[in-house]
Amino acid sequence: MRNRTELLKLNAPKYLLHLLDHPEINIRRFTLKALAQLCELPEGPEHVLKDPQNMMKVALQIVKVEDVFVLEFASLLLSELTLQPRGCTQLYAANILGSLFSRMKNSLDPDVQKNCLQTLSNLLNDPVCATAVTKNPQFSWPSLTALAQSKFLAIQRAALKTIVTLICRYDKNLQKSFRSTTGLFELCEIIESYEFRDVHPQVLDLLRHYVKEEENASFFYETGCVQRLLMYLHMALPQMKPCCLAVLTQMSMNKKGRDALFETEVDLEFCEQLLSSDVALLADAALGVSNMTKLLPSAIRMSNTNIIQALCAILEDDAAVWFNVRINALRALVKLCRIIPKAAFSLVDPKTFAALRSINQNYNDSPIQAQRLSVQVYRNLLNYYMSAKGMLNEDFMLELLGILQRPDITLKMMTCTVFTTMMDRDVAKDLFTSCHGESVISKSLRIDHVGLRTSLCEVIIASVTTEGAEKYLQLGTIHYMVENKRIRYVVNTWEPALKAIFRQNPSAKLAYIGRLDIDDFTTDGFYCLKRLSQRFPTLHEVTTTPALCKNPVIICTFNRPDWMRSEDEHSNESINRRSVKETIPSLRFLNLPDDVDLRDHLLKLKMWLGDSKSYHYKELEEGNFEVTYRDRCDEVSTSLKHKAHLIAEYVTGQMNGLGQRDCSMPCVELHLADLMVELNSPIINIGRIKCGGSLERAILYKILADRLAVPCSLHRATSAHAWCEVAVPDVDADDKDGEENYPAGLLRANYVVDLLMRPGRLLPLGGREARLICGPKTAPPYTTSTISELKTTEVEPITILNPERSAKLLYSPPRIGQKA
Repeated sequence: MRNRTELLKLNAPKYLLHLLDHPEINIRRFTLKALAQLCELPEGPEHVLKDPQNMMKVALQIVKVEDVFVLEFASLLLSELTLQPRGCTQLYAANILGSLFSRMKNSLDPDVQKNCLQTLSNLLNDPVCATAVTKNPQFSWPSLTALAQSKFLAIQRAALKTIVTLICRYDKNLQKSFRSTTGLFELCEIIESYEFRDVHPQVLDLLRHYVKEEENASFFYETGCVQRLLMYLHMALPQMKPCCLAVLTQMSMNKKGRDALFETEVDLEFCEQLLSSDVALLADAALGVSNMTKLLPSAIRMSNTNIIQALCAILEDDAAVWFNVRINALRALVKLCRIIPKAAFSLVDPKTFAALRSINQNYNDSPIQAQRLSVQVYRNLLNYYMSAKGMLNEDFMLELLGILQRPDITLKMMTCTVFTTMMDRDVAKDLFTSCHGESVISKSLRIDHVGLRTSLCEVIIASVTTEGAEKYLQLGTIHYMVENKRIRYVVNTWEPALKAIFRQNPSAKLAYIGRLDIDDFTTDGFYCLKRLSQRFPTLHEVTTTPALCKNPVIICTFNRPDWMRSEDEHSNESINRRSVKETIPSLRFLNLPDDVDLRDHLLKLKMWLGDSKSYHYKELEEGNFEVTYRDRCDEVSTSLKHKAHLIAEYVTGQMNGLGQRDCSMPCVELHLADLMVELNSPIINIGRIKCGGSLERAILYKILADRLAVPCSLHRATSAHAWCEVAVPDVDADDKDGEENYPAGLLRANYVVDLLMRPGRLLPLGGREARLICGPKTAPPYTTSTISELKTTEVEPITILNPERSAKLLYSPPRIGQKA
């Protein structure tokens, strides 16, 4: 090699190329041999390929000369030159492909055949020349397959390498022409012959590439080669079995291949190999099982075996490598548990399920791909009731919450999908809250990732309960979601998640949004702060934080507290009240005063209104003070407007003041202060308030309207100013045809309830008198998230003699240059 390098430095190819036309045959022999040896150096081909005429001279030696040594060294030189792209181009331009194929087929010298095969392989590696080679009339598969059975090992390997190169082009015409020959049978004969055992790995690798095409896989089955390959698998040497099984596994990756494997029961062969002691076969066997599950009959047949136990045994085996043995076993579990209920039931057995859960319990020793696949198995197990039932326990919930706190974003999103699917069951929601799932969700929401936030919001939508919404309020999650207004334009589930929380906690919605819509119902435990701070507190914080005790809190409690219920109640009443208690939020743990007056208000109104048919609903629970039956509304009638008017008159009569019936702001404040002193608590039942301003009246109207089936919305503009809007069918005064029914889904707020000026009136929304009650449209809502930016003006105490005039003065529009 040192001599060659020195000769190349002396530009020896320049002088040798002049001797290619020498008449003496021996000189040409040694010239071609020397050039071939010099071209073995990396820089050697460049000296020859500088001039295309040099390639023509070498090519003519192949075409015209019949000397064995000249042909050997000329073909060797061509095999070295065509390793360069420029050499392939120049050889194609020389137009000697026919002679090259002829020498490859007919030459008696094995070296010439080998070199021609190598040259052909080099041409096939070039994208431009490959098409020309396959379209040449002299090209034929039989000549290549015949060389694959040569008695010379080097020629066999070169021929098989060339066939693999052709097969891997995935040219449909080329594949079709190969199917029309007997090449496939000849390849099978090679692997069945012990004489050719040295090239068995190459032949099996060729077959693995061949069956990637669906048509080839189908032809492979039709010609009976699948059965021959199975026989070879059973009789092959141990080192050949992985290569053989790889061919069958490759067939399972396309539809026609799976059909062929099912007909020949190769899927059961995959299951048997999983139980074998040969570790080298486990990866392909597990992948084959995973692919065969895409064919439902095959999946059912495999599930009748002990495949689940075998796969879990692989997961438990610490000696098995993760890539790709245990990873492929996990892939098989993912596919089986997705479509086969029996497999899912078998996996949730404590012994097998422990093997799966160990991946996440020992996650420091498991790759992240294994953790993701195990979570996907969890998701598939939730598709069936029996398997999902085995997962609904506290330990498993804690495991999922632990997975959600790991750093991998994809793993977090997959875990969120498991949570979302699991929350279809009420037991899962209770477990999620008891395991402090809201805290984990709240922390994860701070991660700036759109996909993760979208998944987390989906979990919130699916899992939020009344107690969970209270925890989100306590953790500051609601405040964070309301304040980050820009995120809702990026995360499409941000706003729906916030609405889901507000639906379970209307108190927080009124505080952060400044209104309760028609579809928002005041549940038992609804409360409202007279004055809001920058952050809306929970009711528990109000009772335990001394700084908040100065602020009156108006609360709605219909159901009697637990501590007031006697133990000797009848069993039926206990059952009814127990069902009511289960619907009450976590406020039931607080010793709140009983609001007998509020229940009396509702009962009086029911007797006053009688059995009204203004709202047609289904399954109304008479003993329950909740408003869930509003969701089942079908139709409304024209008498609903009269009902809204009567409720307004009743609310005004109950809150029209004490003594001289003075309801000015100072009197309302004094009345609330007296109640706080009397109750020794800032929490005041709405039923005990007898002197109320616009806020207190609007709250009471909304509470009663929800339970009397009047569609009502509550709005709050300043600290003490609020009003209600109702959605009732408009009634023409001249219409005397009686009641008419309308679809409830068409209801929209169309009237403002007058609770101050001339109580009981329903003013058309947008009218002049309605604007006096609602205030200017530009007035911002009174919310806790913007309280630091707005400064409310205090109204000086005044003496009011006219009650109607006093109602007008309760709301003082802002002067020019003054904020609301």
